[in-house]
Amino acid sequence: MLLVTFHGGGTGLNNISAFDTSSQELLTSTALATPDAGGLSELRAMVSANGQLYVASGGKATSQVFCYSLPDSSGACSYISLVIGPTLSKKGHFETAISHPFGIAFDGSSTCYISNQDTNVVAQVQLADNVGSLGSGSQSAYLNGLFPPPDVFLDGTFVASQQGSLHGVSGAAPDVPADDGGLGVSTDKDGKVLNSVRDVAIANAILFVCDEVSEQINMYALADGTFLGSSAVGGSPTHFAIQNGGLWVIAGQSLFWGQLPDSTTSPTLTLQAVAITPPSGNKIGGISFDGDTVYVPFQAGTGSSSSGGSIVTYDVTQSSPSTLPVLSNQNAFQTLTDTPEFVFLV
Repeated sequence: MLLVTFHGGGTGLNNISAFDTSSQELLTSTALATPDAGGLSELRAMVSANGQLYVASGGKATSQVFCYSLPDSSGACSYISLVIGPTLSKKGHFETAISHPFGIAFDGSSTCYISNQDTNVVAQVQLADNVGSLGSGSQSAYLNGLFPPPDVFLDGTFVASQQGSLHGVSGAAPDVPADDGGLGVSTDKDGKVLNSVRDVAIANAILFVCDEVSEQINMYALADGTFLGSSAVGGSPTHFAIQNGGLWVIAGQSLFWGQLPDSTTSPTLTLQAVAITPPSGNKIGGISFDGDTVYVPFQAGTGSSSSGGSIVTYDVTQSSPSTLPVLSNQNAFQTLTDTPEFVFLV
């Protein structure tokens, strides 16, 4: 079964569609039951952990991560809990790291990392019974070392921003230089965030982060948040996938691959371009694997309108886990009316 989230907004979809991968039949366009807390808007990352499905509801008015059951045979997912949401001041400003969540990555069963576009940080969230918490003053030990009290980061900050004071955020966190792992951000003339942190992934005790604005992949030690270095990307990275010992990186119309570093000791990530030709004008969304088959969402457009797109499958071959993958046998899977953001194979 393939689950698909959409960019949403405007008349776009605010739910998950589920497709049967054998028949390509649409099982449901409303896989998620209505949550008890908040609503569904601009759904982003989907990950499975603890036998459940965790979904980012990224709309600025919601900014929540929900927990659902994995889909039944009809594609339906039962609501379980609100994992984490924002804390707002009386003026509606964000007071914790959670704001406009995009990517989710789990480290074991009780710790997850959530990237947040409007605060431009990655939050570390502790889970108990599918409910998350941040904790006051819970920034990483690495950030505490760089900026000891009285400097204050938003609660839950594990990876910080190069610009700590952003539109709609309470207080001003320290500006963390790029050389210390601070994430790039761009804003409009009114100071509202335009481009910022995107997806996150975890492997071999390393947190990988898409620094979209700086056009690089940053690496941080899970143990304490220490910045381990970065790898340049030929474009603005937005999505990750991990498969067969490699990290896949999506950047606009391009797809990159690199062998995962095996430790936090001077890790090196060398990215190479994987040959792929999206439809004219399309970008690539978050991909998912079924063995040697990869599901690739092509995005005809994003923004306030539902611009559509498609999902295409490719066969993936590698002569060894350390060599560049080759995509072949392109097959159409679905044509969509809204822009696909992430696909996730269950």
